[in-house]
Amino acid sequence: MAATVTTRSGPPAVWQTTVGKKVLMAVTGVILVLFVLAHEIGNLKVFIGAGEINTYADGLRRLLVPIFPRTWVLWGIRSVLIAAFVVHIALSVQLSLRNRAARQQRYVHTGRVQADPASTTMRWGGVAILLFLIFHLAHFTWGWVHPGYTYVRGDVYGNMVNGFNVWWISAIYIAAMVALALHIYHGAWSIWQTFGVNNRRRDLAFRQLAGAIAAIVFLGNISMPIAVMAGLIH
Repeated sequence: MAATVTTRSGPPAVWQTTVGKKVLMAVTGVILVLFVLAHEIGNLKVFIGAGEINTYADGLRRLLVPIFPRTWVLWGIRSVLIAAFVVHIALSVQLSLRNRAARQQRYVHTGRVQADPASTTMRWGGVAILLFLIFHLAHFTWGWVHPGYTYVRGDVYGNMVNGFNVWWISAIYIAAMVALALHIYHGAWSIWQTFGVNNRRRDLAFRQLAGAIAAIVFLGNISMPIAVMAGLIH
């Protein structure tokens, strides 16, 4: 009598489960939000003067020199951010497709109930942020779309003033900050649900915290193009 061999597959890896994907998405989201805040604080040095912000930018390239060669630590940080960004996007797409596949029947009424603008715009907001990131890099990092070809590598102050003096560039940055603030608001609030620490009693406090973070990001970042356009920075 032939023996029947049965194979038993183990439990799926954490990152293959819906809960695991949400946790990883929350962790990468935290990394990205912390970077956005740190990046904003550094850029706000433009209000102090050209020497301050240009010295700050050069200091980023000289982190831990001479222990490490110039820009090595900076590129290490960039690598972590790139990985977090790619993972965040990939998980977002996977979870969206998984949620869609889980719906066996379409809703009869497609109207959204108790949905705030941030939650209903997460999808297009994410796409807008991705497109803006490409534009931001082409504008300030690579200098490809700098008006009048006035881009000077290392002159952060001059590049910001020359760039934001063009109204449509300032408009793009301000519009992008609206999308970013909404995205951060919804993400910063939902992260507490992902970690299981939110409840009905704490919900208002977490929403207020998420709103405060989004407001700081929005107001701080739009203050720079507005100040340049108003002639406060020149």
